[in-house]
Amino acid sequence: MLKLALTPRWLGALLLALAMSTGFMLLSKWQLGSADSGQINADPGKEVVQPLRDVADPQDPVLQSEADSMVQANGHYVEDSSRLVEGRVNDGTKGYWVVSEFRLDSDAASEGQDYAVPVARGFTTDSDTQALSPEPSGDVTVIGRLVANEAPVTSKDTKTKGALGSAATAQLANVWDTPLYAGTVAAVSESPADQPAPVDAEGHVDKDAGLTEPHDKLSRIHTEQVVDHSVDWLNIFYAIEWVVFALFAIYLWWRMLADSHERMIHPEKYYEILPAGEGNMFYEESTGRYYYYDADDRQYYYFDEPVAEEINEPDGGHSSAEASVGTTHENQRGDQGGR
Repeated sequence: MLKLALTPRWLGALLLALAMSTGFMLLSKWQLGSADSGQINADPGKEVVQPLRDVADPQDPVLQSEADSMVQANGHYVEDSSRLVEGRVNDGTKGYWVVSEFRLDSDAASEGQDYAVPVARGFTTDSDTQALSPEPSGDVTVIGRLVANEAPVTSKDTKTKGALGSAATAQLANVWDTPLYAGTVAAVSESPADQPAPVDAEGHVDKDAGLTEPHDKLSRIHTEQVVDHSVDWLNIFYAIEWVVFALFAIYLWWRMLADSHERMIHPEKYYEILPAGEGNMFYEESTGRYYYYDADDRQYYYFDEPVAEEINEPDGGHSSAEASVGTTHENQRGDQGGR
């Protein structure tokens, strides 16, 4: 079968099968890459505290590359601006965020417009909207994690009377009647503006940092970067499918080659042998090989060898196969034909 496989026809078919398999494997690699393309990994750079205005723009939405960053903002809380936001979980406990309007100090970047940012000052399990702890007074430095904006929830969908269903800045902007950053800062530290911020030399928040008084009934919100290590199993299935296609392309070439070789070695399995004188397929007892007569070439060929190319000779003779094989076949046609 190796001799047949090395013929130009089957070498060309092998190259085609290999090219198809290569394409299928590249598609499989692409599917594998797509399976985890939606994963979100923790970014150590987001744990370094940066000024809020360096991370997000007040007129733009908070992007995935900006969300969960630790930010620092200087300003003051607006009195009686606190609202409860339901549906929160802190260290496994269900409860509420207390969100307050934090008016930022003006600077050149604000272009004369005063902006505020919603600050989730803490977590509580008390649903009484009339018993919220008052906001700290005076200028304050707030450090916390910037949370991406949420979709608004209508009041009829909230379970707690007077509470908000989400910390949507579009809704809070209407409640407070002020332009807001498109994100909420979950505070992990509050400190008077005239004191150094509780940040170490590497830019990380000190472990002993906390909230400024008064913070009755408020617990510090435990925040972490949102990570997602899930994979799309449909893409993995497609990747395996392309590998199967690649292997099948090689197998198909081998199967076709094996069938062709089998027809050459055992033509009796694929052709009907007619009685002597009625067909052109013969059996040579001395070699145990089958041969046939080619009317176009006017010569005999074995089934298990490629057809010889015609070689013009001075006397007008045909191929060498007729000279070497034909004589034996002529002597045997009378007594061996059709067996």
